[in-house]
Amino acid sequence: MSNFSDIPSQFDDLVKDHPVVFISYSWDSEEHKLWVRKLSDDLRTKYAVNTLLDQYNRGGYDLIQFMTKGIEIADRVILIGTPTYKEKTEKYDSGAKYEDQLISTQLYHQIGSSKFIPVLRFGKFDTSFKSLIETRTGFDMREDTQYEANLHNLAAELWNSPLNAAPALGPRPEFITDSTVPSTPNRLKELSCTQFVEEVKRLLSTPYSEIAYTELIESETKRAYEAVQSKANYNFSITPELFSQYQEIHFKAVEKLMAASIVVVRYGNSKQQQLFVDAVVKLCMKPFINGEVGVVGTNLLHLFAAAFLLHTIGVACVKFGYFQLLNVIFKTKVSAGNVLSPSYGYNLAFLAGICHWNTVDLNIYMGSTRIYPFSELLWRKLYPLFKEFTIDKEDFKCVYCTWEHLFSLMYHHCQCGIMPHDDFPIGLFVFKRADLFRMQDNFYTLFYNAAKEQKDQWEPLKQGLFEGNYAVFEQTYNDGEEYYKKYGSLR
Repeated sequence: MSNFSDIPSQFDDLVKDHPVVFISYSWDSEEHKLWVRKLSDDLRTKYAVNTLLDQYNRGGYDLIQFMTKGIEIADRVILIGTPTYKEKTEKYDSGAKYEDQLISTQLYHQIGSSKFIPVLRFGKFDTSFKSLIETRTGFDMREDTQYEANLHNLAAELWNSPLNAAPALGPRPEFITDSTVPSTPNRLKELSCTQFVEEVKRLLSTPYSEIAYTELIESETKRAYEAVQSKANYNFSITPELFSQYQEIHFKAVEKLMAASIVVVRYGNSKQQQLFVDAVVKLCMKPFINGEVGVVGTNLLHLFAAAFLLHTIGVACVKFGYFQLLNVIFKTKVSAGNVLSPSYGYNLAFLAGICHWNTVDLNIYMGSTRIYPFSELLWRKLYPLFKEFTIDKEDFKCVYCTWEHLFSLMYHHCQCGIMPHDDFPIGLFVFKRADLFRMQDNFYTLFYNAAKEQKDQWEPLKQGLFEGNYAVFEQTYNDGEEYYKKYGSLR
């Protein structure tokens, strides 16, 4: 046999006393295959991990034998999760399906094994892995900006040196009586915004914590509501100074809820997310006080907190691809006893989602000359909370405009306004639409171009927006274009 026919396999080159890791994934696209190849290459070159990847196989090597032997001898198996990966393991006669059968067999025989590590690339854990895998502790590698940090954590796990190892137990505590334990409202007040978010994360990842989680969010909602109500006497005329003061009062009142809502939209379930919609509704309420006198327009200050929270939720839904919650928001009504009427209810999107001041007055209050001052106010308030999830300020503006445009279309589609058949709220996105014609690649253009390409398979439609019908979306979009050309500015 010549030197040209005796081709070594990957198994011949394994370095002893180094972890051996098999990588299971699906061939979603060339881009996805390149990402998996990079992950494998980086584990090998940067962290000295023996990775077994089908892309390293030489010509003529049997793929079935590679999968069978690779999964059998590997110390750990990394499963790269995407919705396509799950679909192929369930429906198709493919390499992914064969690997899944091998993995499932081992799992059934070793149910407590930690050999298999889910790594989420796209979608969510429940939409990208089968039930046997989705419940296992894994790594979220959807954000490319966090790639190196996640790679480091993954490598530490593969070397059996996890960075999240539990510390040694401390000394036995001295327990104090109930009378010395701070009550829930005081305890919440003492938590910083960062601490509050960390507590929410902890409860989201802790089994059987539904009651504690619900009480935490409802207590914080009550605290925010009371902070807003304490300044709810509107018998004065608005000045730029008072306008700025009320912004800050309301922002401070809901800052913790805003920051927590981003996490819960991203990782929580529908029941956990619903509490934040309930919070927006509560913040729109203002008890009627007989004989109370207010100045027309000043009472609109009452809606700052609700607007900040609603738009935070909306931006998070768009950023992280969770659109089902938007259907809830646009179908929610606020009962009578709200800030605009003691006897009439309004749609939540109308009360908390749009600007109720005219542009001239709002620019006076803000000391600005903006075309869409309310949009400017909102995105600047929200940006610090989303800074860690976006590349830079411009990237966030693209995400914000994507939400603002989608809000306008859904607002019209769900007939949220007082004149439901004619109303499309406008904002900064009216300018951003020009990027579609300039063929620029950013979050906004990719989002709306995907609708044209994918039609009924576009993710917002698959999750129920616009009745899940592309024709309905397209008609709404085109009607919106006519409205924006007539009442907005496109440059």
